[in-house]
Amino acid sequence: MAFALRLDRAMQANLTRIVDRQLRQALAELAIAPSDPRLADHVHQVRKRMKMLRGLLRLMRYAMPLDMYRQENAALRDAANALSGSRDAQVYIDTFDILVPAETLDDEARQLAPVREALVAARDRLLAGAEAEKNENGNNTAQHLVSARTELEAVRERLPSWRLTEKGFKAIAGGLAQVYGQGRKAFARAYASGDDEDFHEWRKQVKYHWYQVRLLHSLWPTAMRARAKDLKWLAERLGDEHDLSMLRAELLRLEGVEEGAVAELEWRASRRQLTLRDEARRLGGLLYAESPKAFCRRYRRFWKVART
Repeated sequence: MAFALRLDRAMQANLTRIVDRQLRQALAELAIAPSDPRLADHVHQVRKRMKMLRGLLRLMRYAMPLDMYRQENAALRDAANALSGSRDAQVYIDTFDILVPAETLDDEARQLAPVREALVAARDRLLAGAEAEKNENGNNTAQHLVSARTELEAVRERLPSWRLTEKGFKAIAGGLAQVYGQGRKAFARAYASGDDEDFHEWRKQVKYHWYQVRLLHSLWPTAMRARAKDLKWLAERLGDEHDLSMLRAELLRLEGVEEGAVAELEWRASRRQLTLRDEARRLGGLLYAESPKAFCRRYRRFWKVART
């Protein structure tokens, strides 16, 4: 696997190999014309690679000089942010379509059609504003692509100077335990508060843990593959839950829509959120059942067995 540690290689070699591969692929994906219809897919893929690499940095952060970790983590974050665009406006519409399938708009959900029209109008106004800004300031999409490429090229130039201070499992033990522990705390905090931002934070920690489990695939391929599959499922459910939170917030900003229609859609969204949170809670309880120390000890044993 390309995004996985090789147990027959030194940890320093693993770090360099994985980062270089992901950066090369990201730079190739960014070498695309702003008018290319594949642009959205390429940008999405590059943003995923940045999150994967930040998961790798978090895994090895305690074997890195602190200033190096902070610099490179910030660089990868900034490159991803340069490509963020205006995805949210389309997410609102996509989430509406899941809650209110098109075939139902002719009967009991007819009153909700104006809500979708308002969401589409808001998206179109946003796109029109972005187009006007582009005409005034030049092609801002091209500028964002250049900005991201420049940032990633600088990271790749610095890569040969990256040095780990630990070897073997010691290089990843602290980062592995910390990300798992942060996910466990975020899980408990989200269900204690019910706050949308707490669930969003838990989702981010789940994704970092998922990337790290993928990196450790070679420890026990069958078990790691199964855990990674469950973590991916959990992250997707929490992602859907977050999209519903975003839609509910957007509904409050819509103008010219009947309150009854907004209230009906808000009810549907909140009910779906509760279902997703209930599903996530059961799996989260299993995935985060151990203490961070116990979890790290278990993976240390996996490492020793796999290495022998």
